[in-house]
Amino acid sequence: MLVLAVACSVLVTSAFAAAPRGANGSRDRAPGPSDGRRPALRAPNRVPGIDVSQWQLDVDWPAVAGTRIRFVIMRATRADDFIDPTYLTNLHEATAAGLAVGSYHRATPSDEPGDATSEANHFLSVARNGPGDVLPVLDIEETGGLTPAGLTAWVRTWVVRVRNRLGVRPMVYSSPYFWRSNMGDTLWFANHGFPLWIAHWGVSSPDVPANDWGGNGWTFWQFTSSGHVHGIGPRVDRDRYRGANLAGGRIASLRVVPRPGGRVAGDRISCGADASRCERLANPGDELVLTADPAPGATLLRWTGRCAPAGSAPTCTVTASGARTVGAVFGYPLRVALVGSGSGSVGSAPPGIDCPATSCAATFPAASDVELSAHPDSASGFVAWGGACAGPTPSCVVTIDGPTDVSARFDATVALEEDGAGTAYTWGRRTDRRALGGSYRWERRAGATTSFGFTGGAVSLFTIEGPSFGRGRIAIDGATVDTFDGYAGDPGRGDRLRFEDLGHGHHTLTVTVLGTARPKATGTRVGVDGLRASGVLDASPDPTASTWGPVTDGSASGGTYVASEAPGATAAIRFRGTGITLRTLRGPALGVVELWVDGSRRRTWDLSAASWSYGVRRTLTGLTDGTHVARLVVVGSTGADHHGAAVAVDGWIVR
Repeated sequence: MLVLAVACSVLVTSAFAAAPRGANGSRDRAPGPSDGRRPALRAPNRVPGIDVSQWQLDVDWPAVAGTRIRFVIMRATRADDFIDPTYLTNLHEATAAGLAVGSYHRATPSDEPGDATSEANHFLSVARNGPGDVLPVLDIEETGGLTPAGLTAWVRTWVVRVRNRLGVRPMVYSSPYFWRSNMGDTLWFANHGFPLWIAHWGVSSPDVPANDWGGNGWTFWQFTSSGHVHGIGPRVDRDRYRGANLAGGRIASLRVVPRPGGRVAGDRISCGADASRCERLANPGDELVLTADPAPGATLLRWTGRCAPAGSAPTCTVTASGARTVGAVFGYPLRVALVGSGSGSVGSAPPGIDCPATSCAATFPAASDVELSAHPDSASGFVAWGGACAGPTPSCVVTIDGPTDVSARFDATVALEEDGAGTAYTWGRRTDRRALGGSYRWERRAGATTSFGFTGGAVSLFTIEGPSFGRGRIAIDGATVDTFDGYAGDPGRGDRLRFEDLGHGHHTLTVTVLGTARPKATGTRVGVDGLRASGVLDASPDPTASTWGPVTDGSASGGTYVASEAPGATAAIRFRGTGITLRTLRGPALGVVELWVDGSRRRTWDLSAASWSYGVRRTLTGLTDGTHVARLVVVGSTGADHHGAAVAVDGWIVR
């Protein structure tokens, strides 16, 4: 047996060290006593390693790890059914000892159909090829009787199968002579990024086939088959990795952190929403491009991890090296509107909302909690939140799980005129089965307005039509964009008015009653049915602000008053005192109004009269000294004079 081993060693040494160089026979034999050559010269920036199989018998891996050896590539499989009996033990113990490990497959090519695929599948089912492992290897040392073209096709089928399954390009192990003689010195593998593990013993620098492997050179070099390593009894193949560290020779990985509000996708990865492929293996050094896809209404706030460029660009590039973890933080807009007759401000924690004006907005990460706090000024009081917040306490917490709207109502606590600075108005609401939400808001007096906030580059307004409807004007962010006519012979749902190319961000749409109509029309009503923005239909939108129709009259306080006869229309004021007086009018066109204070109906007043009178006062007293909310509600019925149903507001007096 010793003579046979020595003879085999001499034969193989001749094949690798002398020209012409042959295939390495060391893979499936016990190593011979010597490779017959001087050791290769040590070079800087090289990582030392070994490769093993069952011929190395029982290995003391902690002892190996105590030497300069940093990696080991071990045989996992051969042909389509053989598993190296030491593979699993070597894999677990070498890993536990802290060595970088890799797996190789010894090819046994043949011309049987599907043979290369079968051997690749066998290797994939047995070998561990995980993040941080040395790149997988195909050891090609025999031809199986195939021609260079046939063998090239066989090897190509194997490596492509492994690449497609793992997402990692495996290495090819071969000697210079074998590659030139039996693979036709093909450049295909080098040109397609498959690294080379060259077997060339006893030389100071290996001879690299395929035109220096397409100019890329070798990645791993097996420089001897007769190495001695503490912890291994028989001789062992010694290897070097070309580089100062092993990062370029190990399987890299990319993990995307799933986050609410969108999805991140790239080659072999799609994470978030209903996609759960959040991890992949990668070739070291590859540049992987990721694309963020926000959910409807969401935006990309920033990338996390080692993405370039950082920030909110829709794509980022990750250079695969080691274990990379990246993510995309998506956000939704939080819009805050200040409403009511008074003034104040709203802030947020975390910062973002700083709202001393009538409206403001900021974008916060999806699924985050934002605490809002309301701060009235010295002449106002905080009444209540609206929208996603509710209640009268001056703070609330909202969870950002979509575009979120909040209103903060501040009402004045001092005497104010009727012109909107001191009173908050709403239009009337009419129940109608033809409306999108079962009801719509309406007014008929010229100059009455209602406004709605929205976000996005497009918006659709839905109106109501009928015999009593007239014309209205639409403005977006203060600029008129259209007028419409609601007249129709039969009552029904009106037009869908769409406006596009508005630009991203927050906008305000305002509808103004023009007070004009066609000759056929029986009235000048304008009805608002619904609003669609950011892909969401609101069938019963709450306005951010409204006004009743102004009436110019020299006899009124300040020369004007406001009026409405739409049932359900309201005028509200917050005040501090023991009583409240409505300054109003009486006349033939006026009707019945209810006064509600702090949620309870306190008075019902009939404002009708045969002739007009100004400076009329209707008072409620006897309240506790404190802050109250008074609200007028238009009943929509005529009074004793039986001529009209309007309610006029000329001002307030707080007692």
